Amino acid sequence: MTKKRLLLKLMLSALLLILLRTGATAQTKTITGKITDETGAPLPNVSVMVKGTKTGTNTNATGNFSISVPASANWLVLSYVGYETMETNIHTATNVTAQLTASKTNLDAVVVIGYGTQKRKDVTGAVASVKGDEIKNLPVTSVQDALQGRMAGVEVTKSSGAPDAPASILIRGVSSLNNAPPLYIVDGVRQSGDNINIQDIATIDVLKDASAASIYGSAAAGGVIIITTKKGLGGAPTVNFNARYGLTKPQTLQLLNRDDFVKLKRMLDPTYLANVRIDSLSDTDWGKELFRNATEENYNLSISGSTPATNYYASAFYNGQKGVYLNNASYLSGARVNTDFKLGNHIKIGEQLYAWTRTTFPSIVTPINPPFRSIPIMPVYDTTDPKSPWGKSPVGFGGPNLVGQIKTAHITNTKFNLQGNAFAEVKLPLYLTGRVNFGYTYYTENQSYFQDAYNFGQVATTVNQLQKYNITTPTVMFNYSLSFDHTFGDHSINAVVGYEQFRTRYNAQYATETGVGGQSYSFIQTSASQATVSGSYDPNGLIKSTFARLNYNYGGKYYLSGAIRRDGNFTVFGPGNQHGVFPSGSAGWRISEEPFFRSLLPAVSQLKLRGSYGVLGNSNIPGYLFLSTYDNAGAQNFTPDGASPYVGITQNFISNNNIKWESVYEGNVAIDAELLKSKLFFTIEWYNKTTKNMLYGLPIPSSSGIGTPFYTNIGSVRNRGLEIVLGYRDHAGDFNYSISVNGAFNKNKVLNLDNVNNNPILAGDNNYGNSTFGMMVNQPITITKAGYGFGQFYGYKVLGIYQNADEIAKHPQQSGYTARPGDLIFADVNDDGKINDQDRTVIGNPNPKLVYGSTINLSYKGFDVAMLFSGVAGVDLFNGVKAYAQFPFADGNTTSQVFNASFLGSNQVTSQPRIDNNDPNGNYAKSSSYFVESGSYLKMKNLQIGYTFTGNWMKKLSVKAARLYVMGNNLFTITKYSGIDPELAGPVTSRGIDATWQYPHARIYSAGLDITF
Repeated sequence: MTKKRLLLKLMLSALLLILLRTGATAQTKTITGKITDETGAPLPNVSVMVKGTKTGTNTNATGNFSISVPASANWLVLSYVGYETMETNIHTATNVTAQLTASKTNLDAVVVIGYGTQKRKDVTGAVASVKGDEIKNLPVTSVQDALQGRMAGVEVTKSSGAPDAPASILIRGVSSLNNAPPLYIVDGVRQSGDNINIQDIATIDVLKDASAASIYGSAAAGGVIIITTKKGLGGAPTVNFNARYGLTKPQTLQLLNRDDFVKLKRMLDPTYLANVRIDSLSDTDWGKELFRNATEENYNLSISGSTPATNYYASAFYNGQKGVYLNNASYLSGARVNTDFKLGNHIKIGEQLYAWTRTTFPSIVTPINPPFRSIPIMPVYDTTDPKSPWGKSPVGFGGPNLVGQIKTAHITNTKFNLQGNAFAEVKLPLYLTGRVNFGYTYYTENQSYFQDAYNFGQVATTVNQLQKYNITTPTVMFNYSLSFDHTFGDHSINAVVGYEQFRTRYNAQYATETGVGGQSYSFIQTSASQATVSGSYDPNGLIKSTFARLNYNYGGKYYLSGAIRRDGNFTVFGPGNQHGVFPSGSAGWRISEEPFFRSLLPAVSQLKLRGSYGVLGNSNIPGYLFLSTYDNAGAQNFTPDGASPYVGITQNFISNNNIKWESVYEGNVAIDAELLKSKLFFTIEWYNKTTKNMLYGLPIPSSSGIGTPFYTNIGSVRNRGLEIVLGYRDHAGDFNYSISVNGAFNKNKVLNLDNVNNNPILAGDNNYGNSTFGMMVNQPITITKAGYGFGQFYGYKVLGIYQNADEIAKHPQQSGYTARPGDLIFADVNDDGKINDQDRTVIGNPNPKLVYGSTINLSYKGFDVAMLFSGVAGVDLFNGVKAYAQFPFADGNTTSQVFNASFLGSNQVTSQPRIDNNDPNGNYAKSSSYFVESGSYLKMKNLQIGYTFTGNWMKKLSVKAARLYVMGNNLFTITKYSGIDPELAGPVTSRGIDATWQYPHARIYSAGLDITF
């Protein structure tokens, strides 16, 4: 009996163990899978973790893994140094096949190089890249803005804070007097970089040196920016919606209020409003009347997906920005469709179609200059005058009533752009692929500006005016290419040859009318008192090209590359000079793949040396300059005795049959490295770039009767520099972090101006090619001459401020000027005992010695933080705003800072000269070092904080991903510059001039939601 009981207990115990094990088994599941890179190659040692737990494993040498996970687990987190972390859903899956995307700083990342792609480890030229995910939520509408601070050697400057203002972009310095811009290639077609939907961008690759860019020949002197837009991936349709709303706050100057303004004027002239009580006058803050807090909003909706034979991506977006200046706004909207189809195993066709429209209400008057000219004692409105409701100055000139000037004008600018691209690709025998690409762009712009009659007291007009213009520019491009791609043994060869043709046309009509009837300011009317209509048509822009490139590598260690392009420009250059040939060559050595190196330095996972040399071209000047043309516009009629009058003609410009291509010769050497299992990475590049036969339009004396410049090849310039990129990325548990800094040192030097006998080029005011400000009339502010960089500031050196009459008596004086205590002391540079034009010299350099940026990315579980900084160092600016602020001629106003710090009254120990209505010493009428300041700065361009939601509730709502974020732009600037903002661009020979029309940058605070279904 006892034995039976014992046996029964044993059987019950065994059954219980089986039940317990069965229960435990039922609460877990086994997941198997394989992880590969973008090319399908297996990735060993990939970390595979159950999200939110410490359960995990690694892939084996073939990229395979097997892991037992809780039955309730829904996500696996896949991470590998040098690759993007990926999460994959395992709610219903038991087998996972995943493909990790290489980080763009990793040498295995794929880059677009023009008519093809390469892995970064195989690239031997200078190519910088950024992913679309890094920029998609930025509050920008141009590629230039999105690139600021992210790439070494790519200098992005945005002088204006207006909603539709473009940014200036320079790649490796200013290499041409005619400011050759970068070439933009969008999905293989030449297009503009403006108004692209940032959220449509998959990658941006910038070709910086001649070897990388020479495949584009004559269009690549300013560098090449290749934009690849998104395509459908992931099988089932995926819908993404992104919404952002922000508030903008302007940065303005603090002008004097009524009491301080009258006090200042009475210090300068005791009779000023002597019999008027100050409290009886208006106290208008024109800054508050003209500037405001504003809003910006952005909405984007996209859908993407794929089938075995089809990929599709479509999006639509809207961006609305109200400017911080009165009645200024811009609204942009657009849509995109990208599709491609496989027809069997050998044929692929596709298209990319993108259309956008922008409506802008520009600033009617310049934002900074007029507030100085409008006095605080002038009211905004005058309720006592039934004929004119606008306030008028109670004394003197008083400047315009800016609110009235804005509200009596109506200006609308509308742009529309349609960009289309279609291609067909055929796989041929012998590892060949043929491709045909056709692109078409249609751009049109219309503007209407109506100024009604007004009366602001001293400023008035009795006749209204309407101005309208229309511009249409169609562009057609097509190319044919044949490529070869094959690896046999240790030898890999990739080659492409092709033909391309590009044509653009320009058509414009202009009309002006005065005395428009009623409020019909939308139409030009023949019944107007005076109407003028003109137009122009320019078939400029026919380029025919052939190109070829060969890439070879042996064993993934030794690389050779060569490219050549022959361009024929038939509208810019005359017979004999129409064709240009632009070759390049490069080589690379991946030392880290050598067996001896792996054992010698095992901590270095990647190390590559590369060098290149190539030639680029530039033809960025007007067309048909090799032909002389004539016109009767502006010509005089003459009447012989007893005969009918004859109509005369004038010459439009002087032709030049010898004008030829501008050429850029560039050498580049570099080292790319990754250390500590690719956690630490850096790139160092040195380049030497020389531009020869610079194209430039020389001014012609007005006595010739020809108002257009004479274009010719005049000299050469050199840019020499060093670029450094340094970064580190790692993780500690759930905390991931990465930091990257980039810097570019560049020295710009004009080597000669041979064709003008090395005579300098002067610029900087309205008589020298760039209208700046009315104080400094008939004198240059910049000089370009051999031995110096472009556009050096030019003027008098200032030694200090006269403190008393004895100092004035001891110093050489200017003929025709009278110095007093408080005036500037100008240096006698040539020691001839007098101050005159011969004492002008170089007083500053607007070309920065260093341009730098930094990105910092942090994440912990669902939280993420991204920071972007940018800055420049070793640069000077010309603060032209001082000329207005410190010389309040007539009844102009000034700032509180100037009023409190100038040599005025009892305040005579100061660095600022005296304020005077007449400026008898020429303190503000002369370009001098007093206006030159350090323009170095560091800006926090963007701070973004986000949280990505997780949980079962998302599945119930069919939500794949949801992220909420807040963001700040232009949060702070560290600088010694005394102006509003040190971020200034400008024409090549007039860079860094802070003129009085700069639209201030705004600080932006915004919040957004990014959700995927």
